[in-house]
Amino acid sequence: MAKYILEDILRVRNFRKDVAEKNLTKAQHLVAEAEENVKRVEKTLEDFKVFIVEESDRLYKKVLGQKVKKMSVDGLNASLRQLKNKLFDHEKIVENEKENLEKAKKNLEERRTELQEANKNIEKISAHKENWLKEAKCEEEALADRELEEFTGKKQGKE
Repeated sequence: MAKYILEDILRVRNFRKDVAEKNLTKAQHLVAEAEENVKRVEKTLEDFKVFIVEESDRLYKKVLGQKVKKMSVDGLNASLRQLKNKLFDHEKIVENEKENLEKAKKNLEERRTELQEANKNIEKISAHKENWLKEAKCEEEALADRELEEFTGKKQGKE
């Protein structure tokens, strides 16, 4: 039987499917990693919020009920501003990690679509190959029948 005329294209499409499957697996791992990062930074943020409350209470207790100089109050305010700035930094990190997670999820969906497209392309060419093989088999059988008719016809004519 003759070689399938689109075998090279089928091989390329199978290669593309394999690449799409690998890319999908990588994207799944990236999503899982991004989800873990979000959980980790959210936990850090929550821990920091608890720390801020405790540290603020400690700083206020240090100056409450005592005569303090304006410099001490300014130092307290500066410490509180620092804590708020660090809280903002932690919130920004959480926001960035959530954005990274959304990008990873979007990438995952794109990889799924890519794999579906690769599978569709393979299905199309596989269907074509099946039809081609059926036709090629029918042609071979028809050719064999014709050859048999020619062969048996010549024998009968000689007798």
